[in-house]
Amino acid sequence: MVKSAKYTDPKLKASLMLSMALWLGGCDATPLPSVCAPSDTLLEVFSTLDQTDHPCRDWIDETHGRVARSSNASAAIWSRSTEAGSALLVSAVHTLGVGWFGPRGTEIQAELRDPSEETGVVRLRYVAPEGGALDEDASPLFDFFNLPTPADQNNNFFQDILPRYDAFVAVVDNQKLQTGLLAPQPEPLHLAPPDIYDPLQRTTTAPTFTGVDPGDLVMAVGFPAEGAFAGEMTASIGTVLDDTEIARVLQMLADVGDVEGFIEYDPEAEFIYRGPAAGGMSGGGVFDEDAVLVGVLVRASDPLDGVQYVRAVRMTYLVGELNATFDALPDERKDDIGAYVDSAN
Repeated sequence: MVKSAKYTDPKLKASLMLSMALWLGGCDATPLPSVCAPSDTLLEVFSTLDQTDHPCRDWIDETHGRVARSSNASAAIWSRSTEAGSALLVSAVHTLGVGWFGPRGTEIQAELRDPSEETGVVRLRYVAPEGGALDEDASPLFDFFNLPTPADQNNNFFQDILPRYDAFVAVVDNQKLQTGLLAPQPEPLHLAPPDIYDPLQRTTTAPTFTGVDPGDLVMAVGFPAEGAFAGEMTASIGTVLDDTEIARVLQMLADVGDVEGFIEYDPEAEFIYRGPAAGGMSGGGVFDEDAVLVGVLVRASDPLDGVQYVRAVRMTYLVGELNATFDALPDERKDDIGAYVDSAN
């Protein structure tokens, strides 16, 4: 995330580790809940999958195979249904670093690129096709679509980038490469999707994405880069807030000096849910209870009395902006780009 939770405090870390142990059923005095409910504690994904009686197990099983580790952050497969045969991946712009889509301090325009003309960057690791573990080999991403970025937000390590601009879409394929001291050089784009664990086939059948409403339960999956869960695939379960709740929460955060309290809520582009998060989960997918992709995690507050508030870019907004940019292309360019867009919806 742009501003990650402060998990470096030893007392807070110890408290989080104890809370995780209790939530995972490590204490006989704290039985597992009967239903998968919102929690202020992260769930370690693979440990939860080992517990056949955990109420969140099925939901995690249905979603975790679509989330990738992207360098020190996270990403999610959106669709494996394109005319070209490749796939689409979403993540947060700030996970790429300033300068990826244009020089620091300059205004970046929304742009669609022909991924067959792009050089792939090896930075992704997927869950193994059978699920339950992370693949050892790495895979490339190829630039495809970026939202615009104002010049004043294309700076300062993207600390000031707003959710409206903080998401991108990449094209991915079936290449898997062994990594070593030197980053491997991928081949040009293969017209074949990655082999991922997707038991409900949510990436190949409509809808591959959907909207979200206040009160909905959501699950975010990603890879914290710090704290007690560093390097582990984790899940965050929370409840989407309505406009009244968001206004109250932002005022409360502003009162304690949390930067999230000073960032105006943008309902077209984002939603906010109450739930835990950690730095490194940025770019990870947010899913509804039907395991359909609804958002991209981008920011979160610091813990306030053990509670956090997470911002996610709406998939409906991101896809709408991609489609609008596509519609504005010259007809000859549409022929080149059209084969790579989602064809399931």
